[in-house]
Amino acid sequence: MAHDADLIVLGGGPAGAISAWLAARDGLSVLLVDPGRSRPRLEGLSPRLHRWLDGRGLLAGFDGILGPLRRQVDWAGISESNSERLVERAGLDAHLRACAQAAGARLVAGNGRPEPGGVALSDGRLRAPLVIDARGRAAPAGPGKAPATLALSGWVRADLPPGIRLAAHAGGWLWRVALPDGRVWMQTLMDAAGAGGPGRRLSDAMAAAEPALAGAPLIGPVLAREAAPRLPRPPDDLSLLPVGDALAAMDPLSGHGQFWAVSSALAVAAVRRTLAARPDDGELCRRFLMQRAHETSLHQARIGRDFLRAEPRFRDQPFWRARLGFPDDLPASDAPPRPEIAAAVVVENGVLARREVLRTAAAPQGIGWFGTIPAAEAFRLWQAQGSAGLVARWGAAGAAVARRIAG
Repeated sequence: MAHDADLIVLGGGPAGAISAWLAARDGLSVLLVDPGRSRPRLEGLSPRLHRWLDGRGLLAGFDGILGPLRRQVDWAGISESNSERLVERAGLDAHLRACAQAAGARLVAGNGRPEPGGVALSDGRLRAPLVIDARGRAAPAGPGKAPATLALSGWVRADLPPGIRLAAHAGGWLWRVALPDGRVWMQTLMDAAGAGGPGRRLSDAMAAAEPALAGAPLIGPVLAREAAPRLPRPPDDLSLLPVGDALAAMDPLSGHGQFWAVSSALAVAAVRRTLAARPDDGELCRRFLMQRAHETSLHQARIGRDFLRAEPRFRDQPFWRARLGFPDDLPASDAPPRPEIAAAVVVENGVLARREVLRTAAAPQGIGWFGTIPAAEAFRLWQAQGSAGLVARWGAAGAAVARRIAG
């Protein structure tokens, strides 16, 4: 059967666009299918993701990043202040799709769904031996049913000093961004079920979280999105690889969504390359994907649960009470009490490999390397000879590794 491409990517958000960019740079013929109808919205941009995108030239020519702006938190009696960058998501998505096209991917406008051997479109079919599903929450959900959650967001006009604020209230929580031009972006998370239309519910949440904004007029439509966290489903068919929220979806409270989208695209690229080089390593690829997705999604869900549990004012309210036990009662991570060496599957030179890693309290998922120095080898040498052994082997770099192990 003739193929239209080596790879089809369904969905052009950060996970899909970066997946297409990586594959095109690897020399594959890539079709990126996306309807191109993203509604503008503001989101936080983590420092790690900003550094990664910028370091690879993927922000060149993009002017949709704001800040950093001062950020305040009103939660569990905490009133801390730091700073945060923001990004206009529809603009970022379009820019990253353009980067994928510049690398050689072809953009196909439309919606699609995976089917054996390719993708079904409303007006036809595309064929490829491999499909990456980056449709976000439009993809089938995995196990571990979280309480049904709705994110409502939109613009209001109000006279506020520029900045960001996160505040808890009885019905959920509100994240808002005040811009210098008098526009304020509001996003609230609440139970999916509730009385009133989206505009009314967003206005009520705004008034509950910030009484001074009661009655502030909405500007334009309200964006409603499903926002419950999702745990991953096992990837049985390795010709269809989920990525980003299609693999595992983060609660927006974690602030980890875009970083997860891109990091999962990197993980799926490693799986794709491994399958091409070693087709018999399918089980290794499945184990790597599930372990990475489970560790990340469970860790973020547990952090969100603990953040909710820390807020005593509203724990008897339905929104809060329904979420205090999801996903379970286990600690956020199974950090070892002391450093230990463990077997793991890691990404090495762009493909998967079985290696020993060093698990620590700060890095329970394991450290493969300190720069170019194998972490497990360095730890064994440190145990046997102390800092002197690392310095003798690796010089100043070994001394820096010794300080990290000892600290």
